[in-house]
Amino acid sequence: MRLDADDVARSLRGSWRLMTKGAEALPELDLSRDGFWRSFLAFALMLPATVAILAAMRQAAGLGNEAGLFGTPALTLAVVAALSLAVLAVPAFLVLIRPELVQSRRFTGFVIAWNWSGIVSASLMAVPATVYALGWAPAGLALVQSAFFAAIVLRLRYCVARAAFGAGSSIAPLLVVASIVLDYGVIRTFGLA
Repeated sequence: MRLDADDVARSLRGSWRLMTKGAEALPELDLSRDGFWRSFLAFALMLPATVAILAAMRQAAGLGNEAGLFGTPALTLAVVAALSLAVLAVPAFLVLIRPELVQSRRFTGFVIAWNWSGIVSASLMAVPATVYALGWAPAGLALVQSAFFAAIVLRLRYCVARAAFGAGSSIAPLLVVASIVLDYGVIRTFGLA
């Protein structure tokens, strides 16, 4: 099982289109069993976003980036773990509160779309992180920019849940709220707040 460039491009495009086309965009994702497992392999695509966010975290901690990004292994591990858990936490939460969903095709489609949109989300959050890490924005402005991009991420998460579980389902707003709470918990757990 591997990822090829066409699959990656189609999946990222499909996850982004969930915001405008809703469930119509789901078939752009590989909703098969192999597609499910490939969506986890795709976490490797978060590496550029991880580097940008790590650089911003080092800057915020007063460490600077001149000596290299990976000079503090604990911070590096915390950023990698936090980004991965931010994507994995909501599906895990959903399994905890509704274990019967695991057997449904809707859940499988949700996890696939959620994983791919997680890569898009990390990339979006890397934009203000990069601007801050390069010194092009002071901390206050970077925070405002991050809030703007976070609003887009929350909209994407809502659209993913709504597309996967249906427009009439009440689960989409619940998952957005859960994602906010879980993201905050992950950030606090790893000392990144």
